[in-house]
This record gives sequence, structure tokens and C-alpha cells, in this order.
Amino acid sequence: MPPPDQPPGLSRGPIQENQAEGAPALPLQLELPVARPAPAQAAAAAERARPSVDARRWAVRIGAVAALAGLVAAVVVALVLPWYVRRRCVAEAAAHGIALSIDGVSIGAGGFRLTGARASSSEVPGAKVTAPEIDVETSGLSPETMTVRGAELTLSGGAAALGAALARWRSSPRGGQQDAWTPSTVVVDGSRVVWQSPLGDAARVEASGLHLEWRPRGAELHARSDAVLVAVPGGQLGPWRIDVDRAPGTSRVRVAFDPAVPDACTVLVVGDDDRTTSVDVEVPRSPLAHLGVPTELLRVRGKDLQLALTAHYGAEGPTRGEISAKGGLYGMETPGLPRPLDVAWEASAAGDPDDGIGIDHARLAAGPLVGTITGTFKRFGDGFRLDLAWQAAPVPCAAFDAPLGPGQPFDIAYALRQLAETAGLTRVKGTVAARGTLAFDSRDLGATRVGFAPDVRCQVALFGP
Repeated sequence: MPPPDQPPGLSRGPIQENQAEGAPALPLQLELPVARPAPAQAAAAAERARPSVDARRWAVRIGAVAALAGLVAAVVVALVLPWYVRRRCVAEAAAHGIALSIDGVSIGAGGFRLTGARASSSEVPGAKVTAPEIDVETSGLSPETMTVRGAELTLSGGAAALGAALARWRSSPRGGQQDAWTPSTVVVDGSRVVWQSPLGDAARVEASGLHLEWRPRGAELHARSDAVLVAVPGGQLGPWRIDVDRAPGTSRVRVAFDPAVPDACTVLVVGDDDRTTSVDVEVPRSPLAHLGVPTELLRVRGKDLQLALTAHYGAEGPTRGEISAKGGLYGMETPGLPRPLDVAWEASAAGDPDDGIGIDHARLAAGPLVGTITGTFKRFGDGFRLDLAWQAAPVPCAAFDAPLGPGQPFDIAYALRQLAETAGLTRVKGTVAARGTLAFDSRDLGATRVGFAPDVRCQVALFGP
């Protein structure tokens, strides 16, 4: 029976029983029992945790795919795309009649770079290009701007023959087509041109430090070199600065004889698509050494030769041209004459330059020697030729203050004669005459010829009239 103070229906536990029997009390239980979730709750919790695990797995997979795609892209950029670019460049060049070889191709963010490029064309014989470095800016895979550095262009043959070959190539289907692989701008910088036989078989032109900008689609060209040398038999001309500008319907070539003062001594040649329309030469009195003109090439002598020249040629129509020139050569030394001569000239003429303009209103004075210049000026498709002759009538020897005779030092002979003339003991007799020639052909600078031949017939009379 339960004790009176225990509610009915409740039995005593072990602790109560022990207490009732007088046994010692058990220690108090401090650990609470763990509540275990029901199986349904565990399944729901696992279902809720599964999306985060799947997200991590998918992130890993996407990262792996991206890494693989990056690796494939790197392989394409490093191997496949350079191979494709090289193949396309070679194929496009061949389609335009150009044999092209390339050592290497590298791809950049804005285009690609070619290294070790070499090109030649059977359409333009004698033309070869080597370029250590070519940078090409692209829009997609189509070239927009091509920059060539440190290239060397070698040419061989006359200017007329090369120009005709280039014109034929550009007008042909292979050379004249403008397609997606034609750059809009071509820039050549820090390059060199070596041209063999441009103005005669024995001539050679070298242009260093070349800067060129060419826009093929607009047929516009600008080129400049500050170090142009022209080698011809007997000497070397230059260095000169040459600027070339060309656009549809017009061309302009400017030569600065003294690159240190490019606006002082110049030749300006202007033309259209068919012919030269004007030539202007402006050379204020300057030492020949500053003009890049060696005295041995002109076949004249002088310690300090100086030249002044103003000349103009203008085409007044298809069959008429006008010429005018004025200038001088100062300090020319001549065998047989005691002092250097100053030579001055002036000329003007008009006529049909293709048939030949006759020059008959021209004069030249070499010291006291004065004579008329005669000759012709004739224009050709690729240049012009000038042939002149001059002859002066005899003048008294006293006009030159001539020396006593050939082979004697000037200072001693002059002093002796001056002393004798002062004493009334001597008198210079005789005359001096001279003739000269000039042959100049712009198509063959090596054929230039300048001649001056004085005829000195002076004597010294002692104790006589």
C-alpha cells in the first residue's frame, strides 16, 4: 500500500525505496539525457544540407572547365593562332604576287607581330625587303596599321623601268585589289634603302633613317630621309635630305642640299600623274662643301669654291615650257691665270620641252671673259637633259694681271713684273680666250661633264713698246 502522503497510482522509485529501507542516498545525476531526433527530422535536415554540398561540387566543376578553357585558349594563342596568322599572311602575299617568308609570329592584345620577314616579287624585279620586326594592329583579324622598323629595301634598275613595273603591278588584278588584308596605313621607321643603278649603271643611292607613311586605300605617300648619298663615277654627292609627298593627281619632291639648314638650299620638283610641271632651285651663295657637291665631280678647282643659283622651269601647257636661271661660281682656279675667277651666268628660254628648247638668250662671264651660251634643254618621260656650250672672245692679258710665264711661282713672278712695269721696263702682251661646255642628264648622273678651257697667249716684252 502506498503511504498516505503519496498520490494514488504512483509507485515509489529506487531512491524512495532506499530511503524507506534506511539505505544511504545516491548522488544527484547532473548529465541530462540527450534528445535524439526522430528519423523523419534527420532526413529533413540532410535534405536541407544537400544543396550547399551540390553548389560546392558545381563550383569546382565550373572552375575546372574554366581552367581547361583557359588552357585551350592559351594553346590556341600560343600555337594555333600564330600558325593561322603566318599562313594567312603568306597566302595573302602570294595572292598579290609577293613571295613572303616569316621566321616568327607572336600574338598581342591589339594585334600581332612578325619577326624575320623577307619579301620579293617577280612583278617588280630587283626589289627585295628584309624586316626584323613588323607590328600589325588589327580590327578582329583584319590589319589596320602595319609598322615596320629597321627594314632594308634593296632596288636594282632604272627609275623609269621600276616605275613602269610598279604601275603594271598596281593596275593588275593581283596588285590593284584592295581587300580586308590590305592595311589602311603602313608606317616604315628607322629603315634603309639601297638602290643600285637608279640614275645610270654606275650610280648608287643610299637613304638611311627612312621614315615613310603610306595609305594604300587613298594612294597617299610621305617619305623622308635626312641622309641620302648619291655615288657616281668621280665622287659622291650628299648627304642630302629628301622629302617625297604623293597623292592622287599630284607629286612633290624636295631636296635640301644642307640638311643642317633644310630651308636654305633646296630643289623643289612638282608634278601630276603624267609629267613634271615645275622645278625651282634656290641656293644662296654657299660653300660647295656645305652643299654636298665635291669639286672633283665638277672638274673644277678652288680652295674655297662657292655656288649661288636661282633657277625655274615651268610647264605652260602640254607643248610649252619656260626656263630661267641666274647664278655664279666663285673662286674657281684656272691653270695659267694668276688669280681665281668668279663665274656668273644668266639665261632664259621657252619652247616645246619634248622637242627641245633652244637656249640662245644666255650669257656667261668668267672674270673679264664674256661670251654667249648656246644649247638645248630636252624633257623625257623619266627626266631631262641639258647641253650647253660657251665661248668668249679674246681679251688683253693685262685684264687678268697675268703671270710672267707658266711654271713660275705666282708670288715671285707677280712681284718681279710689278717692279718692272713700275720702272717702265716691261709690258704684258697677248690675249686670253676661253671656251666651256656642260652636259647634264638627270637620268644618268655619271655622264655629267663640265669643261673649261682657257687659251692663254701672254708674253712679257722687255725695253720695248
